Amino acid sequence: MEEKKWVFAETDRGAVDRLGHSLNISSLTASMLIRRGVTDPGEAKVFLRPDLNSILDPHLFNDMGKAVDRLITAVREDEKIGILGDYDVDGTAGTAILVKFFRFLGSDALYRIPHRVKDGYGLNEKVVREFGEAGVRVLITIDCGTSNIREIALAKELGMDTIVVDHHESPKNLPEAVAILNPKLEQSGYPFVGICSTGIAFKVAWALSDKLAPDRKKTPEYQAFLLDAMGYVAMGTIADVCPLVGENRIFVAYGLEALRNAPGMGIRALLEKARVGDKPIDGFDVGFKLAPRLNALGRIGSAQDTVDLLVSESEDRVASIIKGIEATNRKRREIEREISEQAVEMVEANAYQHDPVIVVADERWHLGVVGIVAARLVDRYSRPALVLAIDDEGLAKGSGRSLPGLELHEVLLACTDLLIKHGGHAMAAGLTMEAKNLKAFRRRMIGEAAKRLEDCDLGPTLAIDGKVSLSELTAPVVKEVERLAPHGEGNPRPILTASDVRILGEPRLMGRKNDHVSFFVSQGGPGIRAVGFGMGDRFDELVKHQTCSLAFTPQINNWRGNESVELKLEDIRF
Repeated sequence: MEEKKWVFAETDRGAVDRLGHSLNISSLTASMLIRRGVTDPGEAKVFLRPDLNSILDPHLFNDMGKAVDRLITAVREDEKIGILGDYDVDGTAGTAILVKFFRFLGSDALYRIPHRVKDGYGLNEKVVREFGEAGVRVLITIDCGTSNIREIALAKELGMDTIVVDHHESPKNLPEAVAILNPKLEQSGYPFVGICSTGIAFKVAWALSDKLAPDRKKTPEYQAFLLDAMGYVAMGTIADVCPLVGENRIFVAYGLEALRNAPGMGIRALLEKARVGDKPIDGFDVGFKLAPRLNALGRIGSAQDTVDLLVSESEDRVASIIKGIEATNRKRREIEREISEQAVEMVEANAYQHDPVIVVADERWHLGVVGIVAARLVDRYSRPALVLAIDDEGLAKGSGRSLPGLELHEVLLACTDLLIKHGGHAMAAGLTMEAKNLKAFRRRMIGEAAKRLEDCDLGPTLAIDGKVSLSELTAPVVKEVERLAPHGEGNPRPILTASDVRILGEPRLMGRKNDHVSFFVSQGGPGIRAVGFGMGDRFDELVKHQTCSLAFTPQINNWRGNESVELKLEDIRF
């Protein structure tokens, strides 16, 4: 495996000293805050102590008033409301928030989630007509809709007013909706573009409750709704890899705690099945235990069941869905593993790993997991990657994942003439094309990516927050650094380095497969335990050497009431 390049952050010592002195925090914590773009003492205080009072007013969306007025009319006049959500966690969790809120108000909204393979992404004509036949008068789209000009025009023809709740990149032309709540719109008015669609759905419910149920906010029913909703926003934010800064940080900090106390039986059953345990829920639990299970239904099953799980009050229905989720998730892992192996074989047989962007496609592949496989290729080759499944009709549909330095949705814009449709973000995108255009598409993508990545180092890198001596890592300082959590996009887990540390005693292997390693290190002071998960292959080197340099995240380890500083390793150099 290619050695990672350690990339050290530049530090303005004056700014670090000023922030540290202003908040009475260590220079280590101050430097990490500044590296994450938090330079103002007031912002830093909120960052270290997230406060619900700092969540932005929903009416900062210029169209929120229009959305609220139309929904108030619908609720009061008992008009039918239909909700169409995307099939990922952001779409399904956002849909669940509004379904539960309308039930709280006494309105039972219809909801539909498109099938990834049969229907494709976003709002489609079939669902619009189904809602029209069902008598829907207000259509709400969750995590889609900004680019659905034709479908929303059809909804209008059929007598429906549309409210778009979305956070995807905005096209030049917009649909004729009553309201478009999307922070990416220039005229949105909302100052934080990082909010996910689930978060915007929560803002809609918040704004509506201010108008329709101000006297019911202290009721147990509303408090139960809030707990579930905050948990859903945390899941949507983490699963959609949104930046954990600004109000997203507040949503996730409170939402993770809300998940632990959520009254909804679906979430409780999901937590039990994912074996989260009794410890506090963190971003890892959501990203690697909860979200994959919820997404599995949308990838190779029906994401309609995901919303049912989140909103159902039937124990039998919840139990049935949970059983299906486990079976579907196992099948998803098997399919993903097989396709990943085939994709790697294809990449290396054609030397695609040397291209500035990897493009692979095959008739054998399942559309539901190509995005995960693309992410695997990015991790393996340190290259942006697009993976497409070719169907029986000669269409290549797939997903791409990128790296900093290449905004994927912009590169796809340069390939518009070769595509049937496309959309997404800088780091992730979806696309559909005729399979006969694949060779031309690969050439175009490589050319466009090469121009944009000209000055970028595409080798594997490890971003380092700073270099420290082990004596700096006292328990109070490490506890202070841990206040930077929760971590994720925009707020990565802090990584530090210590050079020329002495290896004490004999390293040892851990785990059932001996795939982890543990040893003690020192720089003249007391020994500190270092643990390398998945680093069992470095054991022989550790035994041979007396000194090394480490890249690590410092953490507090509590074992039987004894508290100690520990180093969670990211890399080792000899």
